[in-house]
Amino acid sequence: MGCNLRDLATAHPLELSELSGQRVAVDVFLNAYQFITSLVGQDGKPLSFDGKPVAHLMGFLDRATFLLENGIEPIFVFDGRPHDLKRDTLIGRKDRKLAAAAKWEAAVESGDMTLAKKLGPQTAEYTRDMVAETKRLFDCLGLVWVEAPMEAEGAGAVRCANGEVAAVASQDWDTLLYGSPVMIRNLTSHGRRKFGRLMTAEKVVLQELLDNHGITHEQLVDLAIMIGTDFHPGIRGIGPKTGLKLIQNHGNIEAVAEFKGFEVPEDIETIRGLFLNHPVHPEPLPESGRAVEKDLRDFLQGECGFSDGRLQRALDRLANSNRLKSDSQPTLFDF
Repeated sequence: MGCNLRDLATAHPLELSELSGQRVAVDVFLNAYQFITSLVGQDGKPLSFDGKPVAHLMGFLDRATFLLENGIEPIFVFDGRPHDLKRDTLIGRKDRKLAAAAKWEAAVESGDMTLAKKLGPQTAEYTRDMVAETKRLFDCLGLVWVEAPMEAEGAGAVRCANGEVAAVASQDWDTLLYGSPVMIRNLTSHGRRKFGRLMTAEKVVLQELLDNHGITHEQLVDLAIMIGTDFHPGIRGIGPKTGLKLIQNHGNIEAVAEFKGFEVPEDIETIRGLFLNHPVHPEPLPESGRAVEKDLRDFLQGECGFSDGRLQRALDRLANSNRLKSDSQPTLFDF
């Protein structure tokens, strides 16, 4: 989840109508994990059909059509190859997952299904096959998806700064470090209940954060490096509020290091560059199309066991937003 800037940022409630008619980049990876850790069975594992995970497809079908019905055009962005500096972060995640899996197996063997259900989401994986299925779903829906050279939220942020999308929908605060002018939190959870609380979309504006604290984007990145990011574990004893005061008083991480007596990260310029000049493919975003009912039925009902009610709800939303194509009844929109 990168660097937690929650204590420094102001999140404003957002009406979905504010995004109507606009394109919004959506971080696929984080949303996929949200779906596969919330749509689970009694054993805590993601919902499946004939042993095949389908929770990710259920989640993306529901949320994508929900956004379309509200006039929002999602542009789904997949992660690319992670930078070598993220290796330790990824190893740590894998180790925690393996430990959780061992505890889950022990809980199932002992018959403690309450504990198993609690541990199940911690073992969840978004596999290559699941990624391929997600892309196939987006193709069936006529939606645009792209692969980032590296980090999905980073590529989305660059496209937002370039004006290709209006905002980046992600739970990852690093979205702001990558320079996205607007970050939307809880977009794909809007209207759902989580732990009894109704989730609503929130907007965070980068320039407002910078102005409120009297710092630049470059200083925000230095602050985040001291707090800790996916590319550096941070400096012990420095949290968001302490780090902010240090940056405000001393200007950059080098000056803070001299004042506090710690070593500047060896790869400081590389880390800064990952946030300030994140790579993005130069090709413009393609135009979206429309969904084909037969393709969706063949895939989701024929192969994935979706109920007619679940699929029909999505088809109704697509029809309501004029995004459903009929092979048997073409319209002027098809020509």
